[in-house]
Amino acid sequence: MTVIDQSVLAKIARLDLKAKYIVEGFIAGMHRSPFKGFSVEFAQHRGYVPGDDLKHLDWRVYGKSEKYYIKQYEAETNLVCNVLLDASTSMNYRGAKAFAGLSKLDYAKLVAAALAQLVISQSDAAGVTMFADTVMQTIAPSTRKAHMLRICTELQALKPRPKTGIGEVLQTCADRLTRRGIVMLISDCFDQPDAIRDGLRRLRHRGHEVVVLHVLDHDELDFPFEGMVQFKGLESDRRLLCHPRSVKEAYLKELHAYLTGLQAVCRTSGVDYVQLNTSQPVDIALSAYLAKREHAAVGGGVRGGGR
Repeated sequence: MTVIDQSVLAKIARLDLKAKYIVEGFIAGMHRSPFKGFSVEFAQHRGYVPGDDLKHLDWRVYGKSEKYYIKQYEAETNLVCNVLLDASTSMNYRGAKAFAGLSKLDYAKLVAAALAQLVISQSDAAGVTMFADTVMQTIAPSTRKAHMLRICTELQALKPRPKTGIGEVLQTCADRLTRRGIVMLISDCFDQPDAIRDGLRRLRHRGHEVVVLHVLDHDELDFPFEGMVQFKGLESDRRLLCHPRSVKEAYLKELHAYLTGLQAVCRTSGVDYVQLNTSQPVDIALSAYLAKREHAAVGGGVRGGGR
């Protein structure tokens, strides 16, 4: 698989070209699609058996033969992937070790574009919803190659907005996304765990497969600060002047508890959890997850949100 050199990536200004470059590496290293389809098409009839769902009765056949037949279906390869991208101001953080100097939001944009490119390259449909405390913009899923340019143009222009409302947005999307497929949440997940849990479960209840791509900066995970530092809230006006060493142990303990809780929420909700560290090149971070997903698909272990 091709690994992107940082100097090469820096020379590619357009997001769609970056995404294409990443995906070429994915495809070169994969033998099967890492995504699986969820739509269905008619296959054959079989005789009605008491207890069968009446909505699958073929009334046209009954009109001709006066006999009850059930329509059976088989899976297609077509897939709908909806990417939900968090554009709240907490995503605007950029640490010293960030890959190619990307903020969490820029990193997430590249992840979103790469996923959309991968799905569309497989002739499946990809769409993107951008949100903060509410839905900011939705690009409906499409399979058209030209659709990638629109997705990347809108992602490139996207600016962060104050406040986060992940749980409420997930509930909204669960109501709006009528066709079952994969929903991929890209976020730093700075919201109440209970709200996130309820939103994820609503999506799962609607039959979607859900993946949480948890984007965190190296600074947030390691807390490497030295000397007197003033911390400023990205989604509030609060400031805190302190010596990092005096709070590091407590911070890491709280972070561990939060991450453990979020992972438990995902596990009990039947949701895949993937942590992305912005210090790691995007293609390497995504390839690790997609390779795992491909392996699970070969072994029959990928969850599906089929009709």
